[in-house]
Amino acid sequence: MTLRPIPIAAVVLFIVLGVVFSIANPIHEATDEIRHYRYVRYLADFGRLPVQSGEQGNAQAHHPPLYYATAALASFWINVTDPLYTPEPNPHWGFRNWEIGTDNKNLYIHGPDEAWPFRDAALASRAARWVTVLWGAGAVLFTYLISREVFPNEPAIHLTATGLIALNPMFLYLGGAVNNDVPAALAAAAITYLCVVTVRDGLTRRRAVLFGVLYGLAMLVKFNLLAMAAPIALAMLIAPHTEGRRFRQIAETAAIAAAAALAICGWWYVRNTILYGEPTGFLRLTEIWGFREPTEGVSLTIPELSYAWTSLWGRFGYGQIPLPTPIYTILAVVCGVGGLGIMVWAVHTRREDSVRTRMILVLAASALVNFAVLYAYITVSPAGAMGRFFFPGLPAFVILVAAGIVKWLPDPAKLPAAGTITAVMAAIVWIALTGYLIPAYRVPPAVDPPTAVDPVPVSDVARILDYEVNGTDFTPGAQIDVTVTWEVLQPTDVPYAVFVHLITPEGLLVAQRNTYAGLGTYPTHIWRPGHVFTETYRVFLPETAYTPADLDVRIGLFNPTAGRLPVDGRDTLTIDTISLAADPADSYPNEVFINYDNHFALVGYEINTLVIWQGQKLTVTLYWQALDVPQDIPYKVFLHLKEPDGWQTFGGADGNPVYADGSTLDWVPGEIYVDERTFRLAQDIEPGIYELELGWYNEADGSRLNIIAEEGHIIDNWLMLHTILVQDNPQLR
Repeated sequence: MTLRPIPIAAVVLFIVLGVVFSIANPIHEATDEIRHYRYVRYLADFGRLPVQSGEQGNAQAHHPPLYYATAALASFWINVTDPLYTPEPNPHWGFRNWEIGTDNKNLYIHGPDEAWPFRDAALASRAARWVTVLWGAGAVLFTYLISREVFPNEPAIHLTATGLIALNPMFLYLGGAVNNDVPAALAAAAITYLCVVTVRDGLTRRRAVLFGVLYGLAMLVKFNLLAMAAPIALAMLIAPHTEGRRFRQIAETAAIAAAAALAICGWWYVRNTILYGEPTGFLRLTEIWGFREPTEGVSLTIPELSYAWTSLWGRFGYGQIPLPTPIYTILAVVCGVGGLGIMVWAVHTRREDSVRTRMILVLAASALVNFAVLYAYITVSPAGAMGRFFFPGLPAFVILVAAGIVKWLPDPAKLPAAGTITAVMAAIVWIALTGYLIPAYRVPPAVDPPTAVDPVPVSDVARILDYEVNGTDFTPGAQIDVTVTWEVLQPTDVPYAVFVHLITPEGLLVAQRNTYAGLGTYPTHIWRPGHVFTETYRVFLPETAYTPADLDVRIGLFNPTAGRLPVDGRDTLTIDTISLAADPADSYPNEVFINYDNHFALVGYEINTLVIWQGQKLTVTLYWQALDVPQDIPYKVFLHLKEPDGWQTFGGADGNPVYADGSTLDWVPGEIYVDERTFRLAQDIEPGIYELELGWYNEADGSRLNIIAEEGHIIDNWLMLHTILVQDNPQLR
């Protein structure tokens, strides 16, 4: 097998797949793409650099301009009617965004104006995306070239390494989007290539100039490539030197490289100093976007590194389109085995092949310093746990992984193993593209109308042909699936959303679901007449839902301004009634487990009434389990009746739990404590629906305990325990 087909095939495959991803992914759906695109349009429209500000067009102006200039050159000729074009936002975006699926994964609504043949902003955005594809193809090519320099005559390593980067779903996804992280990977790969060549062949003035040129260009791509100074310095230190002139040669080479780099990129950092008072523009960036205290960030790095790992390989959009966990596990095993393998192999062969060992050190340096950049981002930015920040280290990393796997295999098994890994990566790309990315933005497919139907008209907009609820008996915390078949009659002038309400006979809303049709992709103003489609709306009963209860399941269409559309002459359609009952195995009334910072847990509760008159008493009995009880802070309970859409309270019962003079300092871990709290509603409270909020607070400083999810993330610092219906008191009339 010759070596040449590998880079040609890898580059061509990456370009083809990158273009496919760029078309499959609607415009501006990738992380921060809309801001990167506006940078490109600013250059294309005004021919000058933007200045950092909070204005829409300048949100990414802290980035160096090289990538954006190339994208502007490719797209300036396209007529864009609105340079700040923003697709219509999806107000229901982010619904349970950690879940795998297609439910409201689209940040924007993408209508016919963005469809093929592309024009206006849809074409300009994709032209810029295709420039990114070429930058990414360059990174793939340099990955191959580096692997060939470090491991000549090892086609299995070359194939594995190029497969791991060219078929990385996230690298392809962002390679088909407007961003500067993929170009940063090319810049870092080019520098790494020169580093390994220098380690093998030695320092020369020509290479010093090349170092300066590549580093200067890199610093015009993205500022975090400053970290690539470390592998450059390492390469200069460990490269062969003329005997007796080691330090002089290093100093001379470094000076030449620095001068060349400054000649290329120095103007940008001088400009930043003039505009912002410092060369990076980072301080101005934090003024606009905010930052995280580094001490706080360090404590969050471990859980966020897991997120960074998944987003390195495939977590599309703004992270709300994850892939199945087994995919991340497979990749972790491959990389773990390869990483361990290369370390052991390098130690075993360090004396036999010192040049290659030094080359591996350079690769390790490139990977490690870029991991350090990622870690630094996490500690200072709430949005820092993005795997794309490691893209500059990805070429070196995949080569090390590939070598760590292949080097331990017998020769006959090397190419089959490399082919298998590449095939697995190709399968993952196919699954990610067709199973998760494309479905996330697809409008519901047409179906045949049900044969026996009694259609229910929804104004003159649609007809409900069929509906079904996935059961009749449920417990708190259950998932309820409501399936509806719609027939479109005509689009509306404004977008209406589907609502599903679960309501008690008294009119208390226990659970609800609001979404555009298509689970976010198909609001009524882009409906196509004659389109018949079926979809399922999932409603989650709260764990605190009060039992027993009978709940009506009601559906309809609404717009926040225009209101509800009539359904068969009413504003909702009741399609079923379900029963809500406690689990017979429960030990406490309305059993739950609401964890407050691992100190206390609400395990059950009772309310004397859910419908109350003005001026009456409301009694709530709480069942608390002591967990890891603090011995230095006597926490107190707050229970408030508040308005549903605000924070004004209308009564409550705050204070020590259980007894007026009680204290959590006396609580014993594992014990259950019954806490009855009573308060009287004001006589002048307006009739309506109110919420009971519950939590714990430190009286000394007012801080509250956070509610911790089962997975460990923070939910909030108060619990909406239940809704209460306040009615007019006839005795006060």
